[in-house]
Amino acid sequence: MTIDHQTAVGIDFGTSSTLVAAPGGIVPIGQVFAWMPSVAGYDDEGGAVAGEPALDLPVDQSVRSIKRWITEDRSHLRVDLPAGVQEVRADDLIEAILREAVCRAGEHGQGPATRQTLRLGVPAMWDGRQRRRLVAAAGRAGLPATLASLIDEPVAAGMAWLARNSGAYGRIVVFDMGGGTLDVAVLEAGPAGVSVLAALGVPEAGDTLDDALAIELEYALAARGVDVDALPAPKRARARLLYAAREAKIGLTTEDEYDIILPKRLFGVGSVTYRRDQLNDAFAPQMDRAELCVAAALRAARLTEGVAATAADVLRTPVAELVAGVDVVLLSGGMTHIPYVAERLRTLFAPGTRIEPAAPRSEEAVALGLAQAGRFGQINRYRPGFDILLEWDYDFRVVYEAYTPLLGAWRDGDLRVVRTGRELELPEEGKARLRIVSHSGEPVRATLGGGELHAYEVGLNGESFEFSIFPDGRLRLTDATGTRDGRIDPR
Repeated sequence: MTIDHQTAVGIDFGTSSTLVAAPGGIVPIGQVFAWMPSVAGYDDEGGAVAGEPALDLPVDQSVRSIKRWITEDRSHLRVDLPAGVQEVRADDLIEAILREAVCRAGEHGQGPATRQTLRLGVPAMWDGRQRRRLVAAAGRAGLPATLASLIDEPVAAGMAWLARNSGAYGRIVVFDMGGGTLDVAVLEAGPAGVSVLAALGVPEAGDTLDDALAIELEYALAARGVDVDALPAPKRARARLLYAAREAKIGLTTEDEYDIILPKRLFGVGSVTYRRDQLNDAFAPQMDRAELCVAAALRAARLTEGVAATAADVLRTPVAELVAGVDVVLLSGGMTHIPYVAERLRTLFAPGTRIEPAAPRSEEAVALGLAQAGRFGQINRYRPGFDILLEWDYDFRVVYEAYTPLLGAWRDGDLRVVRTGRELELPEEGKARLRIVSHSGEPVRATLGGGELHAYEVGLNGESFEFSIFPDGRLRLTDATGTRDGRIDPR
């Protein structure tokens, strides 16, 4: 593994919790635990509050899982302010959480990061626009963030494991299930660095299970004659059941049965008993979908590395064949503490595959990996961090946007990302040049028609222009003068 001894300050802004790590390990920014809750809201004076103090705010004045507003492309939410119920910007609360985390880290001796040393984790599924949104919020919080500061969370978790397992080479699958998203990465670790062959995710993780468990607890209460809708404060009761669901989920990671204590004045009963087998049953449909996500990542990895098969063949490859080449499966994120996760993955993968936590505490893996990111050369072959622009006179078009997966749509029997002249609304005549803008901090080498792609001259014609990138990095350009092939150099 190439090591340049550059380290970083890692900030893992998670759906449920926020962690900060330095080269020496986790920086304890929480008032109770090492992590700070990713909760924010507004106090009675209208001031933004983040972390543990926000937990004590009334339900209508605080927001959990605010990161999901980026994942779900939502910009505003309604909160109860002194002036009444108002719509506020979700990004203002994200900024408050990041600002509080940085302030607390400073109190523990972790000085401010520089543009070169800051690393922020992001879900693998986030596109360029969502990543830019986090960069903007981080900038307002005083962090010198750029797109080059961002690293996919499952990739960071893999780096945490590689930092503790020096010289470990092979194919690695990272299963990162936190509060808001499940992210799966397929990495190839070798002497030249880490290649990201696939990194994708779905917006379904801890919060989804919490919602399912809360509904089950409501059914359990109904069996005992308690109708939540008939209670004096049903909204507050359901908020308490959601809290109880999270509590039970944690308790059942070590116990087979958990007694959930409820406020008797609110529910009329003092407790509900919940068992691990009930938890597993509620979790099973979600894990079924998680296994589909793992299979999709492994198929994407095969397409990205350019195996000697058609895209249709890869998409039909049996799961047993896909998992056969995996050396290690790494567990990351708080949800992987649930024993059922490892049980399901052991059934999915071949018997000889190692399945282990990405870090001693799996919920710390992303932050620890972000702090070690500078030690490992990495190439994201699935979701490259560069734009390809077509420029002429005083105008331009984006023919490939950074962080778009190289698995596009089927066109003429091929799976590829493709932009046509009509889609780009190109002029009918004239000349333009292609330009590459890297956001990863590393130069991009790409060829087209036997020459460099950067500054390559193109004929502007809306009818004939077509630019394609294939999953294995091949390029194809068609314009008024003909068709040329090229490729992106993965190294």
